[in-house]
Order: sequence, then C-alpha cells, then structure tokens
Amino acid sequence: MTRLLRVDDATLASFAVRSGSGRAARAALGAELDAAADVLLLGDLSGPGPDRTAAAGALLAITQRVVVVPIIGERQHPINLGRNISTLSNLHGRRIGLAGTSAPVLALISRLFESWPLDAMVGDSEAGVYVDDSRIVRISDLAFPSIGGPLTVPVDVADKPVTVLLSSSAQVGPGVDVVLDAAALPVWGTVPVIGDEGDEDIVGARTAFGLGASAAIAVGAPAFAGSGRLDQV
Repeated sequence: MTRLLRVDDATLASFAVRSGSGRAARAALGAELDAAADVLLLGDLSGPGPDRTAAAGALLAITQRVVVVPIIGERQHPINLGRNISTLSNLHGRRIGLAGTSAPVLALISRLFESWPLDAMVGDSEAGVYVDDSRIVRISDLAFPSIGGPLTVPVDVADKPVTVLLSSSAQVGPGVDVVLDAAALPVWGTVPVIGDEGDEDIVGARTAFGLGASAAIAVGAPAFAGSGRLDQV
C-alpha cells in the first residue's frame, strides 16, 4: 500500500534550515524522508504559497526513493512548471509529479509534456539528424490557445510526471492521473517515522501511484521545420 504524507510550507522551510547545517544534516534529513513515506505532497492547501517545485528539487537531491509531488501555485506559468517538472523528472528517476486544484491546468501541462517526446532524439551522425523535428509540436488546447509550447526538455511520453487533482469528489479525466483528497492525508509531524526503507527498489511516480504507462492525449502541429539537422543545432 502506498504511504502518502503531506508536508506543509512551514515544515518545508524548516527542512531548508536543516539542510543548511551541512552534509551530515542533509544526509540525515534525506534518510528520514525516505523512511517516512512513499509519496510526499508538498505545500499548504490554501493561500498562494512559495514555489514548491524549488523545494521538490532540493528534496529529490537528498533522497533516494521517495516520490515528491509539489502543489503548484496559481501564479506559476504552465510552461515554466512543465519545464521545471520535466527537468527534475529526468534528473531524479521519474520521482516527481505535480498537484493542483485546476483540472484544465493540469491537463494542459500533461499535454505540454508531450511536446518534445524523448524518443524523437535520433542522434544519427551519419545521416546528419540530431532530432526528428516533426515530432516536436506546438500543443493545441482550446482552453489555453496562447500557451502551446513546445517545452525545451524532452519527456518520455509513456512515463510522464504524474498529475494529481486535489479534490474530494472529482473523477480522473484526460490529463489527470490521480484524484486525491489532500485534506484527508496525514501531515508531517503527526505520524511517527518507522523503519529504514533505504534498501527498497527505487520506483518512479507512476509506479508509486499504481499507474501504468501514460497515454498520449495531446494534439499539435510541428513547431519547427528542418531544425533537427546537425548543421542547424
């Protein structure tokens, strides 16, 4: 059974203080986080809050197995969120997702993850082709016609970062992988940390949530023409 735990903004700030105390303190905090849960939901459930994707990056850097899911803020641009989450996913074994209260915004970001598929990277030096540029697309989304990407970070379309809708009654739809009543989750500090989970296999966010491969949902047109040749890079 997946163990989920929420970390509020005040606790995230205290983690930053602990991490600033030196390498030993960071290692101890990382081990504590890995043992506490399988998934950490980051942030308060109301108010604007800080940029929790920055906190997610810091926590991923000091942990080995826990999946982190920052709650995104209303003022964060979908392109920036998509790029940041994609980068952290690639760097840290797919151990990240993102959560929010707007299904349309989550669906848009999920589509943006498909704007540069990882398998479009060709790297054929003999043919002079670095990337299949026809696969890099501008995403069409009627609800957000001015935001179409593409992202500047390739994403494995079959293993996209998990999108979590924070709601007590909604249903999963295209672009939303999980619906979660975050108010029902235990909060850091209210439950004891038991055991040492450091020897468990490292799994990505989709595995941690019991999800299969992500299905493509985006519609888009090629964003570039001829830019995949080595002489254009």
